[in-house]
Amino acid sequence: MNKRKDKVITMGEIMLRLTPPDYAKIDQAHSFLANYGGGEANVAVSLSHLGHNCFFLTKLPPNDLGDAALAHLKKNGIDTSYIVRGSSTLGTYFLETGFGGRPGKVIYNRKHSAATRMSPSDFDYDKIFKDATWFHLSGITLALSSKAREAAIEALKYAKKYNVKVSFDFNYRSRLWTVEEAQKWYPLVMPYVNVLFASPWDFRKILQFNKSDDDVELMNKAVEDYHIDYIFGKTRHIISATEQEMQAYVYGNCKEFKPTHWFKFQIFDRIGAGDAFASGVIHYLIKDYHATREAAEFGLANSILKQTIFGDVSTFSEKEVEEYIATQGITEVKR
Repeated sequence: MNKRKDKVITMGEIMLRLTPPDYAKIDQAHSFLANYGGGEANVAVSLSHLGHNCFFLTKLPPNDLGDAALAHLKKNGIDTSYIVRGSSTLGTYFLETGFGGRPGKVIYNRKHSAATRMSPSDFDYDKIFKDATWFHLSGITLALSSKAREAAIEALKYAKKYNVKVSFDFNYRSRLWTVEEAQKWYPLVMPYVNVLFASPWDFRKILQFNKSDDDVELMNKAVEDYHIDYIFGKTRHIISATEQEMQAYVYGNCKEFKPTHWFKFQIFDRIGAGDAFASGVIHYLIKDYHATREAAEFGLANSILKQTIFGDVSTFSEKEVEEYIATQGITEVKR
């Protein structure tokens, strides 16, 4: 991977994922496939494969599980020099992969993980952000613990201090906290955000905007109230757990709503699709901050490609994503 000279920071939790093989249910499983993933870690890995210098902020336990998670990040080109070690538990989640008419299911075991115990004192924010290009955060990190929230808010303050572009993915997870809890914290993040990944549901339920407004009116209000440059999102039509359609959109301070074409595709593993979308968009905006429609298309293509491989992370290169956009996935076997 030929790295660009930029410096991308993400912050969150990386977890051990355990998946029953062959689309089995958890209660049928006699073994599990192990790999690693987690929202902001997935974004960092994808951006690394797209050619960026990526750093990940988290806390990992000083044991073999923490070492394995660290090795996963290093193998995918992530600079782990800012990661701190402490506590004793690595977050774990079980994924029951959906098939046909049966949806997938996730069970978390992360309540007392090392990442929930990271705090502002763990990080030298001046050293981290003084030469950074981009900072990405999601609502998942806000949901981890009060200490993790403090660490995230502090990171946002330093990103603003050093004029670092900030992207934020709402990524609300109902199994981590309630809507009422989220409503207290998301508005505190919004003033720092340049690029937002969110849906109309997020604006209505979490930011508590007027529920009678149409989707474009909601986005317009968010842009004006919080001085956001761009809002990106995607719409998904579910045909079955393994066949779906997606479209991406972008709305910005030019007040123009720009949707992409719809793409129909088969799914092998859906987990991490949103992270791949975010990383594709960020990648393109780092190249050209004003090419929003192209960024939405690139993010959508990266997301669709991610869903063709096992695991949480997209490992596709810029060239591979561009080839998919050019051919829409219709091409001969490469020999």
